[in-house]
Amino acid sequence: MNQSKKDQIHDGEHDIDNGGCHELNPDENSKALFQAPQDLFNSEEGEVNFRGVSWQGAAILIAKFQIGLGALSLPSTFHVLGFFPGILCFVILAVITTVAGYVSGNARQYYPQMHSIGDAAELLFGKGAREFIGIIYYIYLALVAGAGMLTTSVALNALSNHGACTMAFVAVACAAAFIFGTGFRSLEKVAWISWIGVAGIVFAIWITAIACLARDRPAGAPPGPINLDIRVLPQASFTEAMSAISTQLFALGASGTFFSVAAEMKEPEKFTRSLIYGQSFIVLTNIAIASIMYGKIGQYLVSPALGSAGDLIKKISYGIAFPGLLVTAILWSHIAAKYWFVRILRGTRHLQSNTVTHWTVWIGSMAVTVVFGFIVVGVVPFFDDFLSLVGALINPVFTNVLPGFMILFYLGANPSRASDSVRNVETGNVISPMIWLPNAFKTYRNGWKQASALVGGIFMILLGAFIIVGGTYSTVLSIQASYHDGSVSGVFSCGDNS
Repeated sequence: MNQSKKDQIHDGEHDIDNGGCHELNPDENSKALFQAPQDLFNSEEGEVNFRGVSWQGAAILIAKFQIGLGALSLPSTFHVLGFFPGILCFVILAVITTVAGYVSGNARQYYPQMHSIGDAAELLFGKGAREFIGIIYYIYLALVAGAGMLTTSVALNALSNHGACTMAFVAVACAAAFIFGTGFRSLEKVAWISWIGVAGIVFAIWITAIACLARDRPAGAPPGPINLDIRVLPQASFTEAMSAISTQLFALGASGTFFSVAAEMKEPEKFTRSLIYGQSFIVLTNIAIASIMYGKIGQYLVSPALGSAGDLIKKISYGIAFPGLLVTAILWSHIAAKYWFVRILRGTRHLQSNTVTHWTVWIGSMAVTVVFGFIVVGVVPFFDDFLSLVGALINPVFTNVLPGFMILFYLGANPSRASDSVRNVETGNVISPMIWLPNAFKTYRNGWKQASALVGGIFMILLGAFIIVGGTYSTVLSIQASYHDGSVSGVFSCGDNS
């Protein structure tokens, strides 16, 4: 047997007890053949280059995914959880989502065929899991894209003094997301406008925070004496606390998209650097803004939060934040459509060629995504609670559960670099969880690093399951309360949402 063949076939040298990926029985009649997986996007072939994102561009994409819709919801969570427990909870969730991002973004160094968290689900549990996780992942992305369109309509209402029907403004955001999102087929181009998006939102929330500091009393406070009711420790029920925790996780819940960011990087081995810069900037910004606003406003935080410093500052802030809010709709629509685009054209020449099929699938994916987001925004009468429900029910799967299982997979299967990562050619199946999962629980004997990783992976899975159950229960109760107090709006409402 020549050397190249030896490189492709595992001969039992790396058996399971030594942490290898697979053990072959040489007496089996059908000896399994293995080959290294191929990179999803080939930067040297094809007319469209999907591998053009620099590490700086990846850092700004990570920052943009993580900031926008949930940034100014944090002060209210501090009021529910208490200031110090609220910060501690947010820091713990930030660490967990950073670990999840690290595992997700660096996965393609071992498995370069990966593009989404659906591919990770297939690696862990097989093809059925890929389809199931892939569908709920797409729904989640499309709903966040719809939320971006809705937030853009809030800005337009604020700037125009409700100059048109809200659904008309949502339609404008929908059209802009389709035009720009379709025109930029690669994330490299989206990264450029993400710089503008991040800068706009960060400047807007800092202007709001500083304006709040300069006011004698909160803009949302009623006439007469006020009580900020600053809570150092929590004074909340279980359902209120779980709702606040789900909100915090939603503000940091984009780690599932990092597979796609790494897939389009020029140098995916530098993803960790991008993650550190992007995530650190967002976490520190969120803590600083939330602390300032809660300390000054307390319980009188206005929703949407950019209106917390009065009407004039609200218009200024929304004017500055408007490009960033629109970029949120564009970016999430783009990444959602890219899921189906890659899912349909994977392994064909159309993926990176300017063919009719290529453009038909891409335009169709974008159109379906933005229309879906528009319809859900208009049809669901309790969209904020609905998005919280989706965040509580689905978000932990991407930020906790699957990344936790991936840690266990790495422990149990011990994959080497991409050149040695293997897949069975005859079946197309990955290593059975019946092999890697039991092996993962044995790795505590290999030293404190493996034992720590094992405990961390299990903790992420259990915490994710807890948030799914508790957060979903709390959000359902909130939806019921909204119906009881009559705050549920109508379908395709034209009312002012600013």
